[in-house]
Amino acid sequence: MPALGVYPVSLCGQNPAPISAPGSQPPAPPQTRTAAVTPLPAAIITKLDKLQEALSAARAAGDARAIAKALDQVSDVYLYTSEFKKALDGYNEALAVARAAKDALQEVASLNGIGDCYLSMSANKEAIDAYQQALAVATTSGDLHGQAAALAGLGWINNTLGKNQEALDLFNRALPLARKASDRNLEARVLRRTGLVYSVLGDNRKSLEYFNQALPIFHQINDLYREATVLNDLGLAYSDMGEKQKALEYFKQALPIFRQVGDRESEALTWVVMGRAYGDLGKRQIELGYYRKALPIIHWVGDLDNEAKTLNGIGSVYRIFGEKQKAQESFNQALQLANAANDPIVKAGILDNMMHNQSASQPAIAIFYGKQAVNLLQQLRGNIQGLDKQLQKDFLASKDGYYRELADLLIKQGRLPEAQEVLDLLKEQEYSDYVRGDPNKMLSPLTLTPAEQQAEQDYEESTSQIVSLGEQWAQLRKIADRTPEQEKQYQQISSQLESANRGLDDFFGRLYKLFGEGAAANNQEAVVEGKVSQLKKLLVNMPHTVALYTLVAKDRTSIIVVTGTVQVARESYLSEEDLNRKVAAFQQALRDRAVNPKPMALELYKILIGPVKADLDQAQAETLVWSLDGALRYVPMAALYDGKKYLVESYNTVTLNPDGIDYLSEKPDLSNLSAAAMGISLKYEANLPSLPAVAIELDDIVRDPKAQDAHGVLPGSILLDNQFTEKGMEKEMETTHSVIHIASHFVFKPGDNSKSYLLLAGKDAGGDGFHLTVADFGANQKLDLLDTDLLTLSACETGISSNAGNGREVDGLGMTAQKKGAKAVISSLWEVDDASTGDLMADFYKLWADGKGSVTKVEALRHAQLDLLLGRIKPDIGVNARGFGNAKTGKDLPTGYAHPYYWAPFVLMGNWK
Repeated sequence: MPALGVYPVSLCGQNPAPISAPGSQPPAPPQTRTAAVTPLPAAIITKLDKLQEALSAARAAGDARAIAKALDQVSDVYLYTSEFKKALDGYNEALAVARAAKDALQEVASLNGIGDCYLSMSANKEAIDAYQQALAVATTSGDLHGQAAALAGLGWINNTLGKNQEALDLFNRALPLARKASDRNLEARVLRRTGLVYSVLGDNRKSLEYFNQALPIFHQINDLYREATVLNDLGLAYSDMGEKQKALEYFKQALPIFRQVGDRESEALTWVVMGRAYGDLGKRQIELGYYRKALPIIHWVGDLDNEAKTLNGIGSVYRIFGEKQKAQESFNQALQLANAANDPIVKAGILDNMMHNQSASQPAIAIFYGKQAVNLLQQLRGNIQGLDKQLQKDFLASKDGYYRELADLLIKQGRLPEAQEVLDLLKEQEYSDYVRGDPNKMLSPLTLTPAEQQAEQDYEESTSQIVSLGEQWAQLRKIADRTPEQEKQYQQISSQLESANRGLDDFFGRLYKLFGEGAAANNQEAVVEGKVSQLKKLLVNMPHTVALYTLVAKDRTSIIVVTGTVQVARESYLSEEDLNRKVAAFQQALRDRAVNPKPMALELYKILIGPVKADLDQAQAETLVWSLDGALRYVPMAALYDGKKYLVESYNTVTLNPDGIDYLSEKPDLSNLSAAAMGISLKYEANLPSLPAVAIELDDIVRDPKAQDAHGVLPGSILLDNQFTEKGMEKEMETTHSVIHIASHFVFKPGDNSKSYLLLAGKDAGGDGFHLTVADFGANQKLDLLDTDLLTLSACETGISSNAGNGREVDGLGMTAQKKGAKAVISSLWEVDDASTGDLMADFYKLWADGKGSVTKVEALRHAQLDLLLGRIKPDIGVNARGFGNAKTGKDLPTGYAHPYYWAPFVLMGNWK
């Protein structure tokens, strides 16, 4: 079975493959330009041949137990050499044979093999299932070895999941069983794994105790590779304990074995691990020395990427321990190599480190580096648009910190419009994960100040030749026996690279003069133009209106207060994890009419309103315009509670998407309002109930001469049930309507716009039900909203567009509507009640339309919500969830609509006038 190999610490935060065991095929190092594939050693091939012969003989003899055993042995070798599919196929066949033969011992062995295979593939769920099955069978049959192996596997999974205590408990159960079964190899592996858990827990002396028990066993049974891994474990433990010389002795014993494998990249990473061990104890020079030991190996391999990464690691050590100038020099060298290698990922990582290194002493330069890093990622996001959508999401998730840390630095420096621009880039990506957006806008680079533009120009001039020269140099370097002409060319290019690198060094020096030092230079930089700047200008003419931009960081939530004259940043200090928990608890309380949401609403009020309350009072705020980050996008701000009353009782609240800013200066002409109201009241699909309140709702909104009972406040047309088809929608949208109102089921599938759909009665003709997906809605040019002042989506979950795990994309559907021209959108955050929704909508339109412009949309929505909250509107029909909820009867109806469940789900996005 494969050892739990040493996992070298990655210089770029990725998880590398384990160093290969002797005789196995070493994994190709990531991004290594000269790595070669090593064939399986002859000994392994010979062993496989013999095992296959034994398997054939067992099959010929029809001996089921021998067949299962041989299959397991062959699979063990495949697992050892990382050929996981072959191993899994063999184990599964062995399992079937063993079960047919009622051979419990072999069944347990096969199940444990399957568990080991899944564990090596990081498929923890499947591994747990296999181990638990093995443990049950082994316990029943009295198989001590099988029990120990299963417990050891479960213990290691718990360790990888951070459940260290559970892991130790499982290992403590496994160890005596392995000893009773007289399996020395398994005993030693359990001992080593136990030691590793104690290493994670920081108890190095305890880990040494277990490593020193495992080491002689591996030596006695001649398992050289595992012996080397334990030697490394001991070295790391002693390193962590500060016993440098003793640690070095162990590393020197282990290193030749890794060198014997022939994987020079792994050898270098072993030196890096050695350096990291000393660095963790603050031994900078020792750590630096081991990094420098690694550099020649990586340089000899000719891998520019990993050479740049190693230098980046050296710089990171200097940065962490305060030697900023040395860190900068190392980063500068790393950046030169990254330019020569033309690897934007490596380059972005170096620039990000440079940002952190300069953030305290030279924040203006640090911000420039951060913007360069983010803009490289923006380019990469454009390059991978053709890849699987999940891969795109994973890429951004892995780089999310670049954006958020840059925004945090900008906020600290008071450069709030730029911070907001960075956050808007994340919003655009979150939106695009759900619906198709404008890729040019989504992937646009960050705006640069004039000083940054000049710096970028100087940078391009300094590095214009490095990329092409670096590629040529790398290709020539790979040639072991260069011809005289190639050698001449190699030397010429080397000289040119040195000259280009000197130019880059000069550029770094000019940066300080270009930006100056300290806050004074920052204050002299030009204000970045952009959509947030437009908002600030608009607010000059909007008294008593305050915009609030939120940024959720790991340890705090920042709230940027924007008025027509002032921008300030306030903060609440709590972890993002704690905030997410509070938001999730609040959501659950809001959705459950039997739960009082006020305690949780008060907690979030203190976090979001508490820090800015004085600013709001000074601005005499009446309308709050929210740009919400992270999980906060699932919070209906109107439902926050100050201890005496809900926020809706004090302020109008509206949310804002980047695309909505363009429409804020417009004021709708209420003298010529017309509406198209469309909806479903009948049952069209088995899993979606009828919505009896929809017909009443549409009649209360629109006066349609063709509809007998239509008596609404707005003139227009109604498409109800069989009339509400895609073709009917297209025809209505050809007519200029100021208001589009849609009341139906919306079935939300997180992250999949091709499966999330609005229920219509048909495509061309009504009667069968039709799924108008969000993707089709966005692509259908006939369903544009260019002249629409308000789109109301009176349906379930129309205001969210991502899974509840991270709170993102809450504005996805609203952004879709605004990209199609809607100036404002009303949508919902959860499954809305059929009856109360109809009442709220009728009340909203009456207040807005009858006001003839004296009452804005946001004021009308607030007053409609207050009418439900304060009992001015009372329920008079049964309750029916619009969406996935089951029909309710009158006996389940709570008294009144005071609970936020009824009035809080609807949010207004965009133009609130």
